[in-house]
Amino acid sequence: MSGPVSDFLSGVAEGFFSNDYLRDFTHASKTFRPNNYQNAPKLKFLFHVNFEVNMEALPNCPSANWGLAVKSVKLPSFTMTTHEMNQYNRKRIVQTKIKYDPVDITFHDDVGTSQNGGMIRNLWKLYYQYYYTDSKNPRIMIASKAVNSTSTKGAGYNDRTQYTPSITGDENWGYSGEASQSMPGLVKVPFFKSIRIFGFNQHNYVTYVLVNPMITRFGHDTYNYAEANGTMENTMAIDYETVVYDSGAISGANPGNFIPGFGDVANYDRQLSPITRPGSQATILGQGGLVDGVDGFSQAVADGNYLGALQIAGTSYNTFKNVNLAQIAKTDITQQILGAMNGTANARNTFNIPTGATIGAAVANFVNKPPYIPPDP
Repeated sequence: MSGPVSDFLSGVAEGFFSNDYLRDFTHASKTFRPNNYQNAPKLKFLFHVNFEVNMEALPNCPSANWGLAVKSVKLPSFTMTTHEMNQYNRKRIVQTKIKYDPVDITFHDDVGTSQNGGMIRNLWKLYYQYYYTDSKNPRIMIASKAVNSTSTKGAGYNDRTQYTPSITGDENWGYSGEASQSMPGLVKVPFFKSIRIFGFNQHNYVTYVLVNPMITRFGHDTYNYAEANGTMENTMAIDYETVVYDSGAISGANPGNFIPGFGDVANYDRQLSPITRPGSQATILGQGGLVDGVDGFSQAVADGNYLGALQIAGTSYNTFKNVNLAQIAKTDITQQILGAMNGTANARNTFNIPTGATIGAAVANFVNKPPYIPPDP
């Protein structure tokens, strides 16, 4: 017998008697999703770099967030020096030292003046002038507004001291190890206190702290007419004394308390997307749902933001006016309980299951006291 019925029965039999261990993606799900995706591969583009400049070295150092210009950063690597010993003809490996391999950092090059870009160029200039006197007093021909008029300043690069009676005033070149009068105890402190590299995953972070880092190589890019689509970048190699590790959870409200410069309103868009605005989603407990709307409305009123409170109230009303709240609540709770049982909740979308009283109060507040919606003009 052949035909569709036979093929169907054959397929059922094959599936029923097949090996249970040859399954679909359940293996990957059980491997990567438990404990908030603990074993899932981490994404390379979720990182932030913070350069901590020693304010004793540069009291007037601008508070520029140089980490924003980082294009890529190599994480620390280590090389251990070992020796092979012979213990009664048995091989023994003995460690003698650890070497911290340099860290390479690539920056976007926003070439410009100190008032208009040039962030990394100015960082390098501050570092360059702090340790090396070559660039502090250059002789530069400066054209004035008057025709055929020039003026000069600084030391003479082309002077040949063997032909002059003295080098006074032109002897400061190369590395400068002395401290300035403004430094405590006249000790030249390191330019950087630390460079901290933060990696993000599921609202958590890990930190690699490079202690007392120093620049061992800095390079500008190459201008090239042939690279019509190329973008300029700067490269830097960092040597450091040791590495310290840290980790923790990120506060969504104030991430800068844990990660300096990250989430700063001066550089980051903190405005919620319209699809996540409180009260904009047809969910009771989830992000942007009814509970979020009630909380957002109360917080806006407490902050005196009455226009924002009216916007949240109107959004919530329009979202839930024609929906079955009981069915939505049932779906939300079921999904959350299943996720908690499997340990597969996504930290980005998780929420604490409120008590029945909290849910009832939120629903009653919405149903019994609908927000005021102004009439159309």
